[in-house]
Amino acid sequence: MPIEYELRDGALVWIRNPFTGVISYVVDLRDKSFAFTLGARGFAPPAATHLDEERMARATAGCPFCPGNESKAPSELIRVQPRDVPGWDGDPASPWAMRVFNNLFPRIPAELTGGRNESYVVVEDARHFLPAARLPSDLLFTGALSEAHFIRLMEVNAEVVQRAMGNPTVQSVVVRKNQGPESGASQPHIHQQIIGSPVCLPAVEGELRAAQSDARLWDELITLMQELDLTIDDGSEVVSYASPIGAFPRSYDVVMPRHRALLCELDGAGLRAFACAMHRILRFIGALPLDYEIHQAQDLPLHAHINVRRFPYSNVAGTLNLPQGIFDSVAALRRMNNG
Repeated sequence: MPIEYELRDGALVWIRNPFTGVISYVVDLRDKSFAFTLGARGFAPPAATHLDEERMARATAGCPFCPGNESKAPSELIRVQPRDVPGWDGDPASPWAMRVFNNLFPRIPAELTGGRNESYVVVEDARHFLPAARLPSDLLFTGALSEAHFIRLMEVNAEVVQRAMGNPTVQSVVVRKNQGPESGASQPHIHQQIIGSPVCLPAVEGELRAAQSDARLWDELITLMQELDLTIDDGSEVVSYASPIGAFPRSYDVVMPRHRALLCELDGAGLRAFACAMHRILRFIGALPLDYEIHQAQDLPLHAHINVRRFPYSNVAGTLNLPQGIFDSVAALRRMNNG
């Protein structure tokens, strides 16, 4: 079934998500205030005080993801040294740059995956705060990592995916990132989750079902994004675009249309291309609250959905409002690509 949408005077008016059925309407929201929803984020922060320094010190002292507090987390599975993270600009004397361990609170009960906890935490960086942090809110975020660091992070993710898939009871694995409390992150220290499931995860199952009913669905979707001038990266291996069918009004997709397999089955060049396309978008989004998921299956193009958690209440009764200017970021992202 073709993708349903409507153009008027060359501009997108509405489009239906072929996987969920949600309809996105492009509307003019320029005069609508989101100050309450966004917590008046535009106000200037107060000047740093000695109390802020004390709060920051207490935050790192009590953080189970910070160096020196390893005993507060489950047993370590993977440790990556600073020398093994190209581009890492933290303290070279740090005992580690990235760590992996099982989630203390499994997303899926271990009883369903052969008695093995298949929920993992990947601590992306040893640092809790940005290098020039002055306030407790100056947390390190994924877009602040170097491109080389993010590529190394994806390599670690691939290793964990391979580990999870080595469990014969695991049928599906998702890589999930939450940034900021608005997106449901339970820890402020920069991290992500990898979750193995005994069944095909529902979101992935829905994408597989839609692709099985229309073998050209993903190619049609990518072609439409090109026609709408929403593409950011447009190569033979990786395509990324601002998505009008995302879960939130400001969403992006990174797709490898020819790689219908798992993250851990990518070769080195493919993994770098996928990671670089994701990193470019994450760097552009910056410290804003966001989530991303990497979806993978043997019959599904490897892809990532990246959602900026702004305007969170715009999904009503299966419809989504897209501000007319929501795609203005595409040109800026392309410039970043060429810079």
